[in-house]
Amino acid sequence: MSLTSAVANAAAAAAAGQGKKAAQVQLQAELNTDEEWNKFIQRDGLLVVDVYTEWCGPCIGMVGNLKKIKVEIGGDNLHLAVAKADTIECLKRFRNRSEPTWMFIAGGQLVNVIFGADAPRIARTIEQELKNEELVKKGELERPKRAPHELTPPEQEVADREAKLQAERKAKEEAAAEASRLARREARARRLESHFLDVCPALVTPHAQKNLRKISDALEPHGVIIADKIPTVMGKDGAKRLAMEDPSMGSEQITAVLAERPALALLLKKQPDREGDVIEITRRVLFGDGVEVPEGETPKKTVAEELWLDNMPGVFVPVDRHQRAAALDLLFPKLVSTLVEPPPPVQPPHVALVFGAWQRRAVLAAAAAPRVAPRVLNYGFFADGNIDEPKLLCKTIDQYELRPEKDYCETIVVQAAVGLAEPALADPHEVPPEGPPAALLALGPLHVSEDAVVGVEECARFFPPGYNEPEVKAKPKAKKKKKKRHETKEAIEDSSTDAPPSESVEIENGGEGEEGAEGEDGGEGEGDEGEEGEEGEEQLDKATSPPPLTPH
Repeated sequence: MSLTSAVANAAAAAAAGQGKKAAQVQLQAELNTDEEWNKFIQRDGLLVVDVYTEWCGPCIGMVGNLKKIKVEIGGDNLHLAVAKADTIECLKRFRNRSEPTWMFIAGGQLVNVIFGADAPRIARTIEQELKNEELVKKGELERPKRAPHELTPPEQEVADREAKLQAERKAKEEAAAEASRLARREARARRLESHFLDVCPALVTPHAQKNLRKISDALEPHGVIIADKIPTVMGKDGAKRLAMEDPSMGSEQITAVLAERPALALLLKKQPDREGDVIEITRRVLFGDGVEVPEGETPKKTVAEELWLDNMPGVFVPVDRHQRAAALDLLFPKLVSTLVEPPPPVQPPHVALVFGAWQRRAVLAAAAAPRVAPRVLNYGFFADGNIDEPKLLCKTIDQYELRPEKDYCETIVVQAAVGLAEPALADPHEVPPEGPPAALLALGPLHVSEDAVVGVEECARFFPPGYNEPEVKAKPKAKKKKKKRHETKEAIEDSSTDAPPSESVEIENGGEGEEGAEGEDGGEGEGDEGEEGEEGEEQLDKATSPPPLTPH
């Protein structure tokens, strides 16, 4: 049987009402569950399986070729099937892929894998594997020992390259995140130094508050006084933030204590007549930083060491200007807010996903799902898919629907988080999976940022600073009230004794003329609106359905 006759038979089946799908089912078994899969791979002979995903479907174009091969050289030694990767655990590595995948299995072992609908290559591989099976049955060849869920050598090479790329991408993102964090800390430190240069915050833990006098007595001879003290309960989030600054404050015991019991926040201030940095002076006095002990002498206990109790530190003091800024924001938010604006919120790493505007309803429905919505930071509609110079059309779906004309080239862009802004503060159970939301990727975006570093750059162009600020609408100009004709006449009659007759006539005629002109203008305006409305109804909404297919 030739390939032409195979295709003719398939067409005849379609004409009889069975269709292409029916022709495929007759030729290839359908595997949708683990049970069906496990039963099929126990068959004798060579098994050729077309692995597909639900959103892509099996390779219909290969049916004729496979039928020809089975009839001419395979016979009962060749069994064909289509397997749905979405519902078969053994095939999970092939999920969310659009590339055709062909598995060759014999004796329950995976002997080969081919990616792509390369008909000549698949035919050659089937022919070679059938010969190998004959040699295996004769004992002249040993079949490779590889379970279907294991990777073949070519797959392993691809996996290794992908793992290397992922490691490089992750290292790049981590370096960018650290650089961004340091830049934020430096900017905040500079901002607060203009008001708090001679101030150092500190925290006395609950068990050490009774020793406050010991702290003040140690500091006062060096020109540092306690300018303010505030009892504070750090809470879980505050305790975690403090642990980020000082690992010695990060044990589970001290975190639990600070989260529930009141500690004492101190505002230490250097006297104007003293020289030196207030942080360095405080650290030297309380912790012994920079103090040299003469050789042969036993170092004395520092104040900080004396305040330790049951492996819990008694006092926290920042080690540098960055920690000082963070501690001021954490311990004295009201004081800082009266002098300095709060720091901007930290954005999580994110990427841009570009879709055709005709997909807007599906995109926004997926973005509103409970697991996806917290990860969607912004969205907007743009004139086209230009990543380098995007042109904003509008920011909301309601504004877009009001547009009288739409075009196939218009896009909707979603800014989606691919990680956490501050991972150290997150609950381990709330960490999202890596990469863009799968629900959005399943819709087939036109473009996805290469990584979070590129994503930040692209999103900065799509959603610049101030994007979410409310738009200031211009106030409509107040319309002048029209004077009624009889009121004008009364006014003219009242002033007729002062004004000459000619003036009265001019005013009266002018009033009538204005009214007539306004009435005519108003009538024309209504007519224009009506014509525009009719034209709008005839306009085709080009963004409510996919763009037309381009002939090949």
